Amino acid sequence: MKLIKKWWKYLTAKLTGSFNERADPKVQLEQALAEAQSQHRRLKEQAANVIANQKQSELRLNAKMAELEKLNATARQALIMADDAQKSGDAAKAQQYGSAAETIANQLIQVEKDVESLKSMVIESTQASDQAKAAVAQNSRLLQEKLAEKSKLLSQLEQAKMQE
Repeated sequence: MKLIKKWWKYLTAKLTGSFNERADPKVQLEQALAEAQSQHRRLKEQAANVIANQKQSELRLNAKMAELEKLNATARQALIMADDAQKSGDAAKAQQYGSAAETIANQLIQVEKDVESLKSMVIESTQASDQAKAAVAQNSRLLQEKLAEKSKLLSQLEQAKMQE
């Protein structure tokens, strides 16, 4: 079994070497550039997903913040109504409004926890988004360099063919 594996590796290396010797440099250059462009496209797609995730996190945070404001206003209103009912001597209504305010306060605690969690998620996703944008920009520069290098190499290749 080891002999077969060694033989296979040898044959693969030999064929790869002879392929590389006979391969057209122009075609190899085009293949390398096509692969770089494909990699850049994949990187851009990944970055778009990261950015979309960041935007979704921001939207969820904004919705939770709106919910938090609404609950705060509702709790304040329930407390005011409980206070007014107490002042007018309606203990049953005061108790009812007080219970409602307490229930809303419990909801507020949970929503505040959710807001804090979403804030950290937005911070993390913003950092990831910034990193993804930077990676795409850097890869774009590298791709432009490869395109320039391709032109240079193709002209050198043409010159070499003319000299032959």
